[in-house]
Amino acid sequence: MSILLEEILIFGTIQGALLALLALGFSLVYGVGGLLNLAHGAFFLITAYIVYWTIHLLTSIPGLSYYPLVFGIAAVVGLSSVVTIGAVTYLGLMKPLQKSHIGVVLVTFAMAFFFEQFVKFVGDPKTHYIVPVVPGTVTLLGITFPAQLLALVFGSVILVTLVTLFISKSTIGKSIRAVSQDPEAAELVGINTDMVMMTSVMISALLVGFAAVLYAPGNYIAPRIGWGYLLLAFSVTIFGGMGSIPGSILGAYVMGYATTLTDYLISPSFSQIVPLIVILVMLLVRPQGLLGKKRLQ
Repeated sequence: MSILLEEILIFGTIQGALLALLALGFSLVYGVGGLLNLAHGAFFLITAYIVYWTIHLLTSIPGLSYYPLVFGIAAVVGLSSVVTIGAVTYLGLMKPLQKSHIGVVLVTFAMAFFFEQFVKFVGDPKTHYIVPVVPGTVTLLGITFPAQLLALVFGSVILVTLVTLFISKSTIGKSIRAVSQDPEAAELVGINTDMVMMTSVMISALLVGFAAVLYAPGNYIAPRIGWGYLLLAFSVTIFGGMGSIPGSILGAYVMGYATTLTDYLISPSFSQIVPLIVILVMLLVRPQGLLGKKRLQ
């Protein structure tokens, strides 16, 4: 196996693991309510910044210097905050406009822009580095990379598996599936569709929050990172199938390998165009995506 192929395999898997968390949450909200949440990338942004701010605050406290503990507290604060933001977003913005899909698109787009300006105002427009929680490096297939990235892959696999089992086995998960298939019939049998929709948005926010918590250590964050992750989540969901959980997971890894391959064979700049090409081609050839179904209106 050549070094190039090994690098594409390893770094494509890492990218796919991150995209799986992002796309799964994005697809879940669309699958249940048919809503496009353009604040999805902003949830990633605000979680990463809350983690950074909390770490900065805690490390200023005398005697609190054990970094894994500091990061763990910061992660809990960040995840709790983004889930709360998700619930408030649904109740205050998405629910009142639920019958107007374009209204939801516009208001969540505005919210994403607000969060970008908010982090610039509270912090500053500069990039910030978050120290890795998992130190050192690992070597696989002759390729050495930060151990933190391996933690991202394991964390993603565990979370995606847990969410998939939750949706397929739990009572709440069965309600989510029922609402996604036929909201009117679900209401007739006593399912609270508003509660199901809010739960879906909160799970989506939790997933994208975990993506930020797993990715941010060892990386730089900046106020505009949310838009890039929104585009990636959207393109993966379009490719795999809007509302399809298996499609989102499959699409995430295909996109991960495709963008990594483009990085190595062409240039990192061109790889940013790959999601746009995927969206265009899939909308022309198969609008419902690989594993998606046409949604009845």
